[in-house]
Amino acid sequence: MSAQPQQAERRAAGAIVRKTEISDVEAVSEMLARAFWDDPLMLHFVPEQSTRPQKLVRIFRLLHKLGLPHGACFTTDEHDCATLWRPPNEWHLPWWQYVINGPEMLRVFGIGALNVMSAMDMIEKVHPTEPHWYLQVIGTDPPKQGKGFASLAMRHQLAIADANGTPCYLESSKPTNIPVYRAFGFEVVREIHLPDGPTLWPMWRRPRAL
Repeated sequence: MSAQPQQAERRAAGAIVRKTEISDVEAVSEMLARAFWDDPLMLHFVPEQSTRPQKLVRIFRLLHKLGLPHGACFTTDEHDCATLWRPPNEWHLPWWQYVINGPEMLRVFGIGALNVMSAMDMIEKVHPTEPHWYLQVIGTDPPKQGKGFASLAMRHQLAIADANGTPCYLESSKPTNIPVYRAFGFEVVREIHLPDGPTLWPMWRRPRAL
């Protein structure tokens, strides 16, 4: 192994994974916007390149707002990487949340909000009903990608899931990420073909014995 990967891995290993606090939301949202700049699903929802940076920040800010009460949003200490999880039986967004956050969704997506709602409904219809941890978002700042930060963040919550004997679930929006998730024990269970949009690969992970 070369000296450079060793040094990068030590930097990641020295990072601390902690729960996201309100004071972290802006920095983490901006980081995730950079990480998801070329994400196929986000490109489908926010195709306009000129407004995408600001809209992506608003999307992740909203996801944080919805996720923080569940206590399962995490970031590394310098906001290199972040994960937004939903606890067992808490993945579904109730109708009243759509009502409350409808104005912000309209500001972000405009007339495309109906397309977003339709796509999310299609994704949710195949979401497993067995209790599980749902990895809604994982992203690493582009300059820090490939340096072990995502692995550190992922293993933090997987250890909790394994300790409780709870499965995990995610949807991969990039085929290149599938082997990465497989290395953590996730397996593709189906494909979701969004109309005039990208393909998503739902993946399921059984808990591992400690």
